[in-house]
Amino acid sequence: MSRRTVITAGAAALGGLALTRTLPVRAQRKPVLRVGLGPQQPTQADTRRVWEPVYRMAADALGMELDLTVANDWAGISVALATQQIDVAQMGPWGYVLARLKGDAQAISMLLIQGRNYYKAIVVGRPGLEIKRFPEDAKGMSMQMLDVGSTSGWLVPTHFLRQRGIEPRSFFGRYAEGASAAAAQMATVGGQVDLATGWDTHRNTMIRNGQIKPDSNRIVWESDPLPNEPVVVRRGFDPELARRLQQALSSMPEAKARDMMPWPYTGFVPTGHEPYAVLEKMGREVGVLKG
Repeated sequence: MSRRTVITAGAAALGGLALTRTLPVRAQRKPVLRVGLGPQQPTQADTRRVWEPVYRMAADALGMELDLTVANDWAGISVALATQQIDVAQMGPWGYVLARLKGDAQAISMLLIQGRNYYKAIVVGRPGLEIKRFPEDAKGMSMQMLDVGSTSGWLVPTHFLRQRGIEPRSFFGRYAEGASAAAAQMATVGGQVDLATGWDTHRNTMIRNGQIKPDSNRIVWESDPLPNEPVVVRRGFDPELARRLQQALSSMPEAKARDMMPWPYTGFVPTGHEPYAVLEKMGREVGVLKG
């Protein structure tokens, strides 16, 4: 064999060796699960801190890396899902309805709160506020609602009022939208506004964490039970991955869920769209959803 032949063969062998060394590295690169969260906790950092372990566990069960995003508002996470910037979202029920109609998002799991699959929208009043009947006694008072992507902070109270012939913007003396849930609660505590919307789970969490006291403000109205937050996958998400994700979340033992998830959440149960149809109906009745 000539020297040239030996060099060529050796080069080919080295090339083959280099290739076999490179391929396993590429094969080991995990696909990425892009998860988005709404602003559930007082800050984005708080939301990331308390929920990242849960979704890292779920990503590990799927053999995927986790890319976690926390949105500034509830509407933002709905848009991100509809435009496929994320694969999975834990979001407000109303945001899910919007994402379903705009981008064919699909609910696969529902969170449990102390074993329950529901929560309630509330309106709270500043300390010392005298309201015996809501909304009748609240005419002319100041009202702070959350952003229009919020279920309990906008959709449900708006629907409740309009079903009684009341237009919030003209009924209240000073009306505003867009506050975060924590800011709205604190605005009533400090007396900057008379009334603010929110939801019972969030207020109870603030009380438990020492951010407000039970008598810092008071509940003047609460809704009928509403379906808890869903976990949702985007349009075109692999159905088999969605099934495995649903299983990974719902199979978490309650003791582990209580340890990993922020109070008062205690796990997940499988779901579809049915529990959220009532919110879609509300959206059509307030004129946000057309057709």
